[in-house]
Amino acid sequence: MKYGNRINRSLQSWLLTCLASVFFTSVSLAQDIHFTQFFSNPLMLNPAQTGNFNGNYRVGFNFRGEWPWAIGNSSPYNYHTESPYVDFSFLENKITSGWMGIGTSFLNDEAGDGQLTYRRFNLSYAYHQGFDKEHRFVLSVGANASYIIRSVDFSKFYFNDQWVAEEGFNTNINPNEPIVRQSFGILDLSAGLNFAAQVSEQFKFEAGFSMLHINEPRDNFYADAERLGFRYQPTAGIQYNINEKLTLTANAYYGYEKQASEGLINAMLEYGIINKKTSAVDNSVFFGLCYRINDALAPIAGYQVKKTRLLLSYDITLSQLLNPARANGGPEISIVHVGSFTREFNGKKVYCPRF
Repeated sequence: MKYGNRINRSLQSWLLTCLASVFFTSVSLAQDIHFTQFFSNPLMLNPAQTGNFNGNYRVGFNFRGEWPWAIGNSSPYNYHTESPYVDFSFLENKITSGWMGIGTSFLNDEAGDGQLTYRRFNLSYAYHQGFDKEHRFVLSVGANASYIIRSVDFSKFYFNDQWVAEEGFNTNINPNEPIVRQSFGILDLSAGLNFAAQVSEQFKFEAGFSMLHINEPRDNFYADAERLGFRYQPTAGIQYNINEKLTLTANAYYGYEKQASEGLINAMLEYGIINKKTSAVDNSVFFGLCYRINDALAPIAGYQVKKTRLLLSYDITLSQLLNPARANGGPEISIVHVGSFTREFNGKKVYCPRF
């Protein structure tokens, strides 16, 4: 019985090793920007979004847990991602119909028993130019510089050359893998554009495009150090004010890199709770759905108190991993707060202020 359990654990580790090898050789999207609530992490999505909000500063945090069914011995989520960020806008009163933004963000991603780790430190800048005094039409351009640290513990993996008949895996045997390093750092550059148009009092449209890995940095733990390919990321979104209480928002994202792609669409309804004293919307309730094409469906719900919004979503697996995952993809949480340094803020910077 002990031998059988050891073989099962070995096979499980071997499966996780195979999954990790995909990360090494294909630059998996899960080791880059991979949030169901992609719209809640604007600096990672497109540097042109830096400083593009109605306030002086914005603080946010995202957490994502994946594959709880593939747990190891250390954590209920062996695959998890965290990303805090903060950005500021400035020179609103110095530039005619325009302003600037600067921000910083951090992404931490850990995957599998070997703790395949991806840490990204970002610094981003953007310039926003309105084409009218009320900023109904705004064009934004931004750039981002990132330093990425990747590491993995190969001693926790099992390889084919370590298999011994009637014994199992023996990690003391040389795996004969062309491993040259277990950690390294690279500089990564990206840039983006974004255009927002308040077409009418009720309808707003936004479209953006960003490109990551412009300098194509080398990224591999093995002797053959492959370069990251250009990653193209078009996005689009609409906002429709149905009435004074109800607003519909919808967003779409597509990422493409070296024949690997990911597409997401989401729609949310916001129900505003009107303050009887001020006759204005103070708090809001959110509910909606997000669909990752050919992968997962995620219901979304949340609540906003003044300028702080909390959203919760949960991925329901629909891909070929449906049976082993039992539809259990994992949770995701985002929180965003927008603030001002003064009590009164010129609300004309963004014509229809949204997160």
